[in-house]
Amino acid sequence: MRVQNATLSQHRRALSTLAALLLAASLSVAPAAAQDGDTDRIEQSTRDLERVRTRIRALTRQIDADKSRQDDVSQALRATETRIAELVNSLAKLQRDIQDQRRAVEQAEQDRDAALAQAGRQRQALAQQVRAAYQIGRQGRTKLLLNQEDPVAVGRVLTYYDYVAKARSERIKGFIELVRRLEQLEADLSAKITELTRLRSRREDSLEQVEQTRELREAALTKLEERIRDRRLEVRNLRADEAQLEDLLASLQDLLADIPLNLGDNRPFAQRRGGMDWPLRGKVLAAYGSPKAGSLRWKGMWIAGDTGDAVSAVAPGRVAYVGWMHRYGLLMIVEHGDDYYTLYGHNQTAFKQVGEWVRAGERIAAAGDSGGHRQSGVYFELRKGKQPQDPIRWLASR
Repeated sequence: MRVQNATLSQHRRALSTLAALLLAASLSVAPAAAQDGDTDRIEQSTRDLERVRTRIRALTRQIDADKSRQDDVSQALRATETRIAELVNSLAKLQRDIQDQRRAVEQAEQDRDAALAQAGRQRQALAQQVRAAYQIGRQGRTKLLLNQEDPVAVGRVLTYYDYVAKARSERIKGFIELVRRLEQLEADLSAKITELTRLRSRREDSLEQVEQTRELREAALTKLEERIRDRRLEVRNLRADEAQLEDLLASLQDLLADIPLNLGDNRPFAQRRGGMDWPLRGKVLAAYGSPKAGSLRWKGMWIAGDTGDAVSAVAPGRVAYVGWMHRYGLLMIVEHGDDYYTLYGHNQTAFKQVGEWVRAGERIAAAGDSGGHRQSGVYFELRKGKQPQDPIRWLASR
């Protein structure tokens, strides 16, 4: 703090004392209404959003209920990664709150320092007025009048005396108000510092929970790796994972078919081919069409990145799905119109909810290793309906 508590207390005592002495001496906008058309569009969009979310929630419950392939290891991995996503999202919000509170504390300190400086000037002005009153005469108004022989001089003395007394009284009132304002500023500053300390404590607790959950995830991941050493079992599971993803996309197409997608951008998605920004800048760990396991090949691309790196939408669209899927981890699917979808997997956490609109280049998630992986990054797919496309042909050259 720029002004120490001890110094501040001394200022308060001095100001309060001076105020008491001087007081004793003085006693001898509503926002503009939206257009009807805008209101109708907003209400319709709100209804559409709720319909999307209701349908996707039902679909998610259906996927969650299908635990035929989810053994204890997979369920444990899912639980820990889902919890990590929640904690990381909470940490991000806490960090924003801490930054806001820190700025509030700095502003409160500036306000307090400005008030202290003003109080210092007020004190000097009052001291000058007290000296002026003293110089007029220590024997009071009556004796001043008796000592004057010239009637004109008497008038001038009375006028000047009244002026000084009135100015001193006004200055005292203003000074007392300033003292009260200082007390309120100090109380506000103290409350803001207390809140900042609380937020920092919550952040430390959340960080500790993240670490504990990561340890649980590590144990589940080790068990998963032991289980998938059987390559035939792994290929079978991967086929099942891909089939589940395709079923999900088919379900999304049916659910969203009658809900209009108004992107506010008339350019067809197909015209973006070859010019879209990458969802994450990093080394390509697995390219579209490269061998995956057995006869399986990658239907998207795996891009390396540090945990927490921003994952961005490659084009404007609407979030159609956010959920955890076996081996894909925390998965987000964005609908772009004309039956085009982009998929972002392995996320650490998601920053958008189902039904929300996203802009090209907007951060929608944080890169991670969810789905039971050691390497952090994002898994990116682009599909026309259920048919995967080679993403590299759609992305701008680096």
